[in-house]
Amino acid sequence: DATKSDEWKLNNPDIELNMISYLGFPVNWPDGEIFGTVCLLDNKENKYSAEVEDLLRQAKQHLENDLEILLLNNALQEKNIQLQQSNNTKSKFLSLISHDIRGSVSTINEFIKMIVNDFDSYDREQLKLILSSLGHHASSSYETLENLLTWSKSDILQIEPVIKSIDIIEVFEKVLFYFDQPIQMKRLRITKSYDSQKVYVRADENMITVIIRNIISNAIKYNHEKGEIKLSVSPCGEKYELVIEDNGIGMTQKAIDKLFKYNERYENGTKGECSAGIGLILIKEFLDKMDAQISVKSEPGKGSAFKIEIQGYR
Repeated sequence: DATKSDEWKLNNPDIELNMISYLGFPVNWPDGEIFGTVCLLDNKENKYSAEVEDLLRQAKQHLENDLEILLLNNALQEKNIQLQQSNNTKSKFLSLISHDIRGSVSTINEFIKMIVNDFDSYDREQLKLILSSLGHHASSSYETLENLLTWSKSDILQIEPVIKSIDIIEVFEKVLFYFDQPIQMKRLRITKSYDSQKVYVRADENMITVIIRNIISNAIKYNHEKGEIKLSVSPCGEKYELVIEDNGIGMTQKAIDKLFKYNERYENGTKGECSAGIGLILIKEFLDKMDAQISVKSEPGKGSAFKIEIQGYR
């Protein structure tokens, strides 16, 4: 009888409802946090039997089991969403890389046909230069294919970086050499402003190469014929600023805001080049893993500038 207990009478709203008898058990979440209570109330003095206590204890157990199932279902739903997003990202990324490989192989094939059809018009030095370029394209395609096969067996966004000293100038030059043919086809002018012939940064070699290649690819893709691409590397405290700038078609602020979010619709390049849009998502993910930052400035008709801030290697 709660009315006979000073402890139970104090601030007890049940007494106002004439509920003076109480039997209850706490109900807990799986982590032990209190969810509430399951209880019996009576309007008269009562001493609950062992059978009633057992039934109420069973009710408590059933409720706690239901709470655990509820949490597990929520966790599974969240995990399924994450897996679906990861699979979608992986599929689109693999499609992007596959497109790069097809494009590179297609370039090799077209140049071989051109050489065969007009073989006698080339001198020895011209052939040597062209074959060297084709060999580089073949090597790059093979390396990309190896990465593709490796990444296809894992969750791309869960790959952990292997941070080491990377000569970022060498990465720039390799990527420019890789895109030599499309640069020539659009007759683009490349302007370089490097702090030094060798600049070392803290980065994962594969990740930073994917990042630079994607940005330069877009600078080519969205630039006009006879346009310009500016590359600069300059110190900024303990970091380096890497800037890749073009004077192509540019973007609105709305387009910039969507750059690092997957969208189904991305504009094709000025020569109809395809764009999957997934590359920029990977850029942001990879830069985050290397504690580097990226910013973008652009205006329609005035080109775009991508700036990366990355830790220098001392």
